[in-house]
Amino acid sequence: MPTLHEIIQMYGAIPPLTSFKRPMFIGPHPDDIEFCCGGLVAKMVEAGVPVTFVVATDGAAGTSDPNITAQMMRDIREEESRNAASFLGVKNIEFCRLEDGGPYSVEDAMRAIAPFVFKYQPDILFAPDPKLKSECHPDHLKIGEAVRRLPKMVPYPESVRRYGLSTEGVEVFPSAITLAFYASDDANVVEEITAEHLETKIHSLGLHASQMEDDSTELLLTYFRLKAMELGKCTSSGFAEDYQVLVPIVQHVYSEGIHY
Repeated sequence: MPTLHEIIQMYGAIPPLTSFKRPMFIGPHPDDIEFCCGGLVAKMVEAGVPVTFVVATDGAAGTSDPNITAQMMRDIREEESRNAASFLGVKNIEFCRLEDGGPYSVEDAMRAIAPFVFKYQPDILFAPDPKLKSECHPDHLKIGEAVRRLPKMVPYPESVRRYGLSTEGVEVFPSAITLAFYASDDANVVEEITAEHLETKIHSLGLHASQMEDDSTELLLTYFRLKAMELGKCTSSGFAEDYQVLVPIVQHVYSEGIHY
């Protein structure tokens, strides 16, 4: 009889992140993907993997200037997102335009993101960890939780319809989607990146110019550099990012595999 450890290793092994064919990165705001995953994105694009970005909120609350309207801020940040994605080599970028800092629900976020899951058929979804102990930002909590629930909603046509979404034209209801949470305090994967990937990430962040204007910007960029170096101590390149990866078998009941 196999042991519990052997069973989980057999069915719950975490494949290399660069082995996924259709990764989708979901950010609560413009710039979140680049901050937390820019190195991995650069690595995937370099390997020829078609990456998709989905920006969940409109970013319109990203200014304290009373002279900038919500529409103006949304337009600015979407343009910055397109420029940063293009610099990283990402050709597919979509915008859900949920209200940044608004009262939308987790279910609203699921309904907004699901059509892009059907469109691109991702085999792995990246999102902020909604279980991060220190996280207090409602957008990060709601978007992370929405993505957490999606793999158990999108495979089932009746479930999709019960969320108020049309299934007309949907030919494939994707199943067996892996989850990868960034900004997690319970990571189980350290993904090696190179110095070049890190610099590409830092440059892409600079393209979000509207968010890089205050005194904390340089400190924030230094933090991400130092974090990549700290995580990379055990890698050959000396740089890394970390993720909590949940393969399909551990997403429902079978939690033992998360740290195997």
